Order: sequence, then C-alpha cells, then structure tokens
Amino acid sequence: MLVYIQTLIAIALGVVSSITDFKNKKIYNKNIIIAVGLSGLTYLIFFKQIENLQSYLINLIISIIISFIFFYLKIWAAGDAKLFLAIVFMIPFELYEVSDKNIFPALILLIMMFSIAFIYVVFETFYLWGKDEDRLNKIQITNIDKTKVKDFILQYFMGYFIILFINNIALKFFMEFKINNGGLMLLCNMLVLIFTYRMIKGKKKSLIATSVFAILNFIYYVLFGLQIYSLNIKMLIIVLIILIFRAISEKYNYEEIKIIDLKPRMILSYESVIKFYSSRVKGLPKTTTETTDSRLTETEVESIKRWSKTTKGQDTIIIVRHMPFAPFIFVGEVLFFILKLLV
Repeated sequence: MLVYIQTLIAIALGVVSSITDFKNKKIYNKNIIIAVGLSGLTYLIFFKQIENLQSYLINLIISIIISFIFFYLKIWAAGDAKLFLAIVFMIPFELYEVSDKNIFPALILLIMMFSIAFIYVVFETFYLWGKDEDRLNKIQITNIDKTKVKDFILQYFMGYFIILFINNIALKFFMEFKINNGGLMLLCNMLVLIFTYRMIKGKKKSLIATSVFAILNFIYYVLFGLQIYSLNIKMLIIVLIILIFRAISEKYNYEEIKIIDLKPRMILSYESVIKFYSSRVKGLPKTTTETTDSRLTETEVESIKRWSKTTKGQDTIIIVRHMPFAPFIFVGEVLFFILKLLV
C-alpha cells in the first residue's frame, strides 16, 4: 500500500510541475512542499511498512549532494533539483530492488530522466537541422584549426589522466565499493570531468594538470605495480561524435522573438546583451551567462521594451530557447514506476 500511494503522489507532482514548467517556465515550491508533506504523512501512517531506513536515508543524502552539484555546474535549475529530490523522497528503498551495498540506487532514476532528455534533444536537433537551408555551413568541418585540435588533445589527456588516477585509487583501496557502486563511480567520473574542464582553462594550466596527474599515475604504478590501461578508442570516437553533435545543436539553442513578446524569466543571448552597451536607457541587463542565473526581471523587460523604441533599438531580440526539464523528470519517473511495479 505504501509504495502505491507514494507512486500516485510522485506522479501527481510530476504532472503539475510539467504543466507549470511549460506554461510559466517555473516549478513552484508550494507544489513540491504539498507533495512532500503528503508523502511524509503517508510514511508516518505506514511506518511499519518502511524497510531499510538507513539505506533509504543514505540514498536521499547522496541525491541531495548530486542535485546540488548538478545545480552548481548548471546542469539543471534549482526547481529541477528540488523536483528530483522530492521524487527520491517519495520512493521507498525496497522499490529499487537492490543490495544494501548499493548506496545510490536512485542513479537509475537519474539515468532514465537524462536519457529521455538526450533522446529528445537528438531528435529535435536533427529536425531543426533538416529544416535549415543553411545546415551544411553549420557543421564547419573544413578549415580545421590546428590550435583547436591541439587543445582538444591536451584536454582529452588531462581528463584521461585525472580519471585514470581516481579509478586506480578506487580499484586499489575501495574495490568492493566500486564493484557494488559502479554506476555512481561512473557518474562521479563524469562530474569530475565537467568540473575540471570548467575550472582549468588555458594551455598552461591544462599542461600543469596533465603533467601532475601523469606523474601521480606513474608513482602509483611504481608503488603498486604496473597495470596496462590502453587508450579507449571507443571513448575517442564517442567524444568526437558528441563534439560534432554539440557543434550542430548549439546553433539551435537560440530563438529570435519580437520584443513585444519578451517576458520575465526569459534568458538573453550574449549577442543581444552586447547591443545594450552603448544605450543610455536605464535598467538594461549588461551581462548574461545564458543560464537560469540570467533570467530577465520585469524591470529589465520594461527597459528593453523602452530601448526598442529608441533610434538604436530593434523590433526583435535573440533569446536562449527554453527547454523545460520537468517533463523529462516526469516521464523518467513514470518509466521507473512502470518497470518496478508492472514488469
């Protein structure tokens, strides 16, 4: 009974959040609070049916940490993080059907959500690319910049040596943990790479990081014996495909709209913000990260509309296309519940 009630609450929250994310570009805290409150009350009523409370709490704590890291790295917005945590809170540990040694079974839920989002982005990108008459020029395969190629190779080996060292340490001192939590280790590797590539920029810093971790790996092999880790050709191919796909998809991250249709919480492109530098209109946004941190306020929208009526103003503006993530979370959780309850 506990599992089914929690499932209904989670699905109801997913439906409501998807609607508000589509309609208002926002996931409301009040909806999450109500759902979590109902879920908490259900846990109290059916307390005797709760199993593996310690494992449940560990899974929830790790979910909180991962959600914060995703938010810090701009992988998703605060509302998406809170919605995911609310759903994890509602899922009893026994529903995962895993060993107690697996400390983060909610990873499967996370994988489902992002897999659905990725599939959507792939289909949408190729759909938009197919409609674009200038699509061949978007790829820009010709005139390869040798400097960029060298930078890519340096970045690859920097990440490779860092991840190699982390996995060497894990295999040597935390073998059992790695075996039981391979998915979590893979996720941590990915987050380390994302964090590394955002923090370490420039050829000099990249060379230093590559050298340091290459030396650390050498020291490890001297102390504990040499193990052969061949360069993963598949990884190189996958990374190359992702880079090409990202080069195409980034061209369709933007949308031109009329300024009269501009609304609060929309996000301006870099190109749009630059146009405001020479304007004397007060209240115009002067910077943008093209992330949720740079959502427009009502005051800024009004200032932009005043700017459009000046001699240097324009009727249209470029914004970052909004892709609601709540629907992907919702579809991911529904798929999870179907696989666990019906299959």
